[in-house]
Formats: sequence, C-alpha cells, structure tokens
Amino acid sequence: MTFSSKWSVAWVRGFALLLALFWPAVQAQHIDNCGISVPVEAPAQRVVALNQHAAEAILALGADKQLIGTAYQDDRPPSRWLARFNAIPRLADEYPNPETLLGLQPDLLVAGFSSAFSDWGIGPRTRWQKYGVPSYLFESSCPQAEVSLEGVFADVMHLGQLLGRQSQARRWQQAQQQRLRQLDWPANQRKPRVLLWLREYELPYVAGCCGAGNLLIERAGGINVAKELPKHWGHLSWEAVLAKQPDLILMVDSNWSSFAQKQQHLHSSPFGRQLQAVKSNQLVPIGFSETVAGVRLIDGMALAHKRFLEVKL
Repeated sequence: MTFSSKWSVAWVRGFALLLALFWPAVQAQHIDNCGISVPVEAPAQRVVALNQHAAEAILALGADKQLIGTAYQDDRPPSRWLARFNAIPRLADEYPNPETLLGLQPDLLVAGFSSAFSDWGIGPRTRWQKYGVPSYLFESSCPQAEVSLEGVFADVMHLGQLLGRQSQARRWQQAQQQRLRQLDWPANQRKPRVLLWLREYELPYVAGCCGAGNLLIERAGGINVAKELPKHWGHLSWEAVLAKQPDLILMVDSNWSSFAQKQQHLHSSPFGRQLQAVKSNQLVPIGFSETVAGVRLIDGMALAHKRFLEVKL
C-alpha cells in the first residue's frame, strides 16, 4: 500500500470516528413532529402557547421569560403555577388573530391541540413555516397518534430542546416517573367502574376507548365503563350510563362546562337520581387540563387513584 493510500484510509477512519462522535448532535438539529421538521437552533426566546396545557408545559420547564403570550384557557391553573400563568399576556379567549400574532414576532408556536392550526385557529403550520416561524404540536394530536405517557414525556423533552431547557426536562420526567410508581393498584382490591364526563348534558360527552381520559382511568386503577366508544371522546345516552351503573363519576370542571353545572343536572334529572354514584355522592371534580395529554395528566391520575381507593364497592 502506498503512502497516499495509507493516508486516505486513515483519513476515512478518522472522519468515521468524528461522525460517530458527533452524529447525535447532528441528528438533534431537527425534530420530526407530526411529519413536519422543526429546527433546533438557538433556544426560542419569543414563544406563544396556543393552548393552556402547552403554556403549562413551558412553565413546568421554568421558561416563563421565554413565553410572550398564551391563548385558549380552559380551566384554573394549579396554585403552584397560578401567579406565573397570570403574569403572561393572554392574547385571546380562544385562538388569536393571525395578524396580531405576526406582529408579536414569535420565534416558536406551541400547541396542544391540532385545532390551533386549523382554518378557525391560526392557520396551517406550513403557512407559518413560510412566514419563518417554526411550530410544535403535541404528539398526541398528530394524525392517528396513540395517546401515551411516553408521548407526554417526548413532548416535554422536545420542548426542552427547543427552549434550551434539557436538564429541566430530564428532572421533570424523572419526578413524574417516580410519582407514577406510587400509583400501582393493590392486587387484592377490586377496581371501580368509572365514567369520565367531559361536557354536554342531555347526551353526555364522555371518555371513550383511546384517549387521555381512558389512559387516566386505567392508570389510576379504574375500569372505563364507556370504553366501547371507538374514539377519544364520544356521546353516551343516559340510558346507557344507567345500565352501566358506574361506581364513581369523574366530572370535568372547565370554563365552558363546570362541575357545578354537571352536579345540578344529575340531581335534577330522573336518570341522574337513579345512579348509584349520585346516591352515594361519588361525584369527583377534575380539571380539564388534568384529562388531556399534557404535564397535568399525571396530576389527574394521582387525584383519581386516591379517590378510586376510597370507593366502597
């Protein structure tokens, strides 16, 4: 082998070693998010959260100063974040006007629901790409995505990358994994039958088979009585609810459908008065943001687990 051939082999090996060492960093320059490539460059400093649970994920990472606006508040933030959440400008009751949003010159848009990027929201993500504004959509809202705790953890880790908060994201994940280990259901205890009621009264809209609501019930130790509904949320008649006789009803408390409204409806309804959960006062309020695939989902699981253990079956 000639000197030049030896030099070429050494150069190729050296380059391969450098590539192996730095390939993870190269890979991390983009995040594949719902089929859209999101660049990972300098940490975003002008972030707009288009849904409440998107804002709360950013607060969980301690990135308050990087958050310049929120939108679409669904319920009362928890006390640990309330003052910090209220200090962030609210851009709209629902989704902000795209022109107003452009005027803020955001460098990252974060949404928890795909509706944020619909025509009645702020418009498609591809349009914002053309404006030079990257976006991130929570994995649970990607087309045909499965809702899982792994997806929630992935969202937080991705936001950690985009905001320069990787160490905070790792600490948050470790803390939540420790909390989850405390939610194991006792092997010798019967599981309660549970209905998770989101909204609407004459034909209640409840957690079906495949979304965060069902995940919450099952991880907390319950059995979802509406699991036959082949969707995240769906309608179930009061006759069907009465036939199933849930041991406990989790009732979402939100700005647009409160626990008090649901409770009043049950106590005034001929169907409601026949439910054993109503007779035994097993009606439990739970915040909307604790029933979606965000950083408060595990709060919801912990709340439900505690109440499930207390139900006398």
